[in-house]
Amino acid sequence: MISIRGCRVHNLKGVDVDLPRGKLIAFCGLSGSGKTSLALDTLYAEGQRSYIESFSAYTRQFLQRLDKPDCDSIDGIPPAVAVTRAGGSKTNRSTVATATEIADHLRLLFAKSATLYCTGCGKPVTADDPASAAEELHGKGVRAMIGFPIWLPDRTSGGEILLGLQQDGFVRIIVDGESFHLSDSDRSSLAKKIPRKGTECIVIVDRVSADSDLERLTESIETAMGEGHGRAVILTEFGEAGEDSATQSDGADVVRERPSGFGRFLVVDGRPFQRSIISDQRRCDDCDLDYPDPVPRLFNFNNPLGACEKCEGFGELVDFDMDLVVPDKSVSIADGAIAPWNTPAYSHELDELLALADDYGIPVDVPFSKLKKKQLRLIQQGVPERKFGGLEGFFAWLERKKYKMHVRVFASRYRSYRLCDQCDGKRFKPTALAYRIGDRSIADMLSMCASEVAEFFQSTPLPPKQQAIAKEPMRQIDDRIGYLRSVGLGYLELDRPLRTLSGGETQRVALTSALGGDLVNMLYVLDEPTAGLHPVDVEALVDCVRQLCDRGNTVIVVEHNDVMIRQADHVVEIGPGAGARGGEIVFEGSPKQLLKSDSLTGEYLVGARGATLRTHQPREPQGQILLKGASGHNLRDVDVKIPLGVLCVVTGVSGSGKSSLVQDTLLAAVQQRKLGQAVKPLPYQSITGLGQIQDCVAVDQSPISRSPRSCPVTFLKAFDPIRKVFAESPEAKARGLTPSHFTFNSAKGQCPACEGAGVQQIDMQFLADVSMQCPECRGTRYRDDILKVRYRDRTIADVLAMTALEAYEFFRGAAKVQAKLKRMIDVGIGYLPLGQAATTLSSGEGQRLKLAAFLASASRKRTLFIMDEPTTGLHFDDLVRLVDCFDALIADGHSLLVVEHNPLLMLSADYLIDMGPGAGKDGGQVVAVGTPDQLKQNPDSQTGRVLASSEFASSPQ
Repeated sequence: MISIRGCRVHNLKGVDVDLPRGKLIAFCGLSGSGKTSLALDTLYAEGQRSYIESFSAYTRQFLQRLDKPDCDSIDGIPPAVAVTRAGGSKTNRSTVATATEIADHLRLLFAKSATLYCTGCGKPVTADDPASAAEELHGKGVRAMIGFPIWLPDRTSGGEILLGLQQDGFVRIIVDGESFHLSDSDRSSLAKKIPRKGTECIVIVDRVSADSDLERLTESIETAMGEGHGRAVILTEFGEAGEDSATQSDGADVVRERPSGFGRFLVVDGRPFQRSIISDQRRCDDCDLDYPDPVPRLFNFNNPLGACEKCEGFGELVDFDMDLVVPDKSVSIADGAIAPWNTPAYSHELDELLALADDYGIPVDVPFSKLKKKQLRLIQQGVPERKFGGLEGFFAWLERKKYKMHVRVFASRYRSYRLCDQCDGKRFKPTALAYRIGDRSIADMLSMCASEVAEFFQSTPLPPKQQAIAKEPMRQIDDRIGYLRSVGLGYLELDRPLRTLSGGETQRVALTSALGGDLVNMLYVLDEPTAGLHPVDVEALVDCVRQLCDRGNTVIVVEHNDVMIRQADHVVEIGPGAGARGGEIVFEGSPKQLLKSDSLTGEYLVGARGATLRTHQPREPQGQILLKGASGHNLRDVDVKIPLGVLCVVTGVSGSGKSSLVQDTLLAAVQQRKLGQAVKPLPYQSITGLGQIQDCVAVDQSPISRSPRSCPVTFLKAFDPIRKVFAESPEAKARGLTPSHFTFNSAKGQCPACEGAGVQQIDMQFLADVSMQCPECRGTRYRDDILKVRYRDRTIADVLAMTALEAYEFFRGAAKVQAKLKRMIDVGIGYLPLGQAATTLSSGEGQRLKLAAFLASASRKRTLFIMDEPTTGLHFDDLVRLVDCFDALIADGHSLLVVEHNPLLMLSADYLIDMGPGAGKDGGQVVAVGTPDQLKQNPDSQTGRVLASSEFASSPQ
């Protein structure tokens, strides 16, 4: 057992719990009830801390620093691994292959088993060794001469080189098709044969007969390769080799034209010889090209040895994009077609262009799309004689000023990625791409999706000699690809950057890495592993998680998915409410016992609650947006109607094209055309109906702020009216205090010791930094004279410690404050303290806080809300409140377009768009559209089958 006693982390109220080791344990409960506090902030943190404490103080300074959780005791906890949606890399260098370690094993496989093909002639290039070359020569049973090539630069230096060769014991040399002895008498005549420009000759090490033994041949070739810096020459007589007279004649002609070149034939003293080059280097003599040895670093685009020199392994270059610089090409230059020059700071650039336009024949009153190539070239490259740098000069100037933050932000609006024109986006040098397994280079392999790589290795077996060498890398690759496919990510390309994945995809990639690690007796903490996963794929994910348990590991999942909860060995529900009203164990036992209990989760699982979601009557659309010809990523020329004035949910298996359609095409097109933002949508033909909306708001899972000073009350803009309430108090007026004195972000009121942070960081050198409460303000963030001002016997610091629900009751009579706080309560996050750091909010809480901020802004514009899985992190009961907020927005005339997998939210939708039928290349089509009932009757829709067979669709008990 893992035994926890007296846990008081965050809102947990002295929790005591015993968890069985080696089992799958599900933590469930309302959002904010304390699940993450127990799973991640207690169990994972203590498992990590205990393991790190076993290292030396010097080593610990380089590792993640964790404080000891606030518990009386924690016993029996093993080393811990957490798999969450947070912490994904945002660079192009981190890909699916690198995150799952498939890239590491592919590099090793190519280093051991790949065949090198010359980039010039396409012939195989191999490195020879003396033993194999000797065996091949011995097998022919022919007479031959073994030597090594040497360069004689001129007569003077050549004479000295020849003398050195004689002193080393060599007696014969071939120069320009003639053989000479290295005796004193022959050297003078030999020196006269050396042309001024120099020549290559062959020093003979040994002349062997047809019956020479293998040991002699090996020693002679070793000597030749040692003296020739890794290269040796074997000259075999044509008659001995069995060549016909025609070949001899052709060979002689070739050599007479290039007597000392790298040809296959050589005539010596009138006799034709077949010439073979033996080299321990990978070199194509026909093309005069050298290749590096196949070491793993060569097949790594994050290493200078293998990365493309121009893009440095990124595969893309960042440059200004004319589609962003001129977002609307139907506008003329005079009317502001060039977006960066419409700003007051850079309007002088436009004035300069208008001043010289007539002199150079640039029309400024016609649409930008009507300009000719010569005119566009002048605008882009500028007119040096008129000191006009054009767009290229303008962006070059911005590049020189990029040390200024505002300049970097401004320039980034008009830049986009384009494929590197040197490597065509493959990231590697040509020498790395010259190595192939079958007909695929390392870049070809990484550009394939996981399922295609598995099929390729099945259909392209390695040669028998290489199979034994490649056995272990192949096993590791097969295992990891199998895990990717089992968690529903077989459609992902291996070189897909992690920054382009959804939160659920990123988490499942991390889960694949954990599955492939072969660790045992560990504690795995998974934060909603089913996030972003269609219901049809959840069973496969459960099987993968089970594999971790089968190895003897303990797996804890913080989960709201009904399938995962039912399949768990042990369930712990935390509640009964959220925030201060939660933090207690309300149920602990098996899933069967949960279904029979009166707990909140159990009642939803058996259908005793949530009837309003299942019996929803679809509303009639109040208009529509028509998007035609969407063809970005895996979309297949999709035409789709987006109904307005209703809740429209886009569904489909993970990777079917939902985000490509909604986020990257529709949202970007609306932001570009309706809101004038500098974004570039994926390709599409046309979009109509935008006149029916006045605004568009994207509510995604990105953090609301990366600053710990940001908190719900500041994000909601409720802090301004609260500060005014305090400033209008008699005591504040008597002291001459203004609203700016009551913010912890201003020097007027903040504690000078901690600058309004409430805590101080103490550097402990080799030990973990200690965060301690500020001794001056005692964590209140304010100066003492500010805290002497009270409103209803509460200070401003007391207000920041209140939850939204408590503050709503406290500020009775302050209508502006209550109006802001009411929105937090409406979206189900009334349990959050007003001063809680934004960096500590979950993705679901952050998403609902964004929604509350919009509701509090009291906008009357007809708005299209586009949301990405808003149910992430939400309990069934929280979902009911969220749908109520959706209904309120629709009642106000707004429209909602939601990408979602939750069956309950699908049943609550007015209109469904089902993408598929599969993932990746098998998706990208609209499979079915209509109301939930219509999808249930569609045999082609996987979502329809889920809704028809789901236990949620049954009538409530």
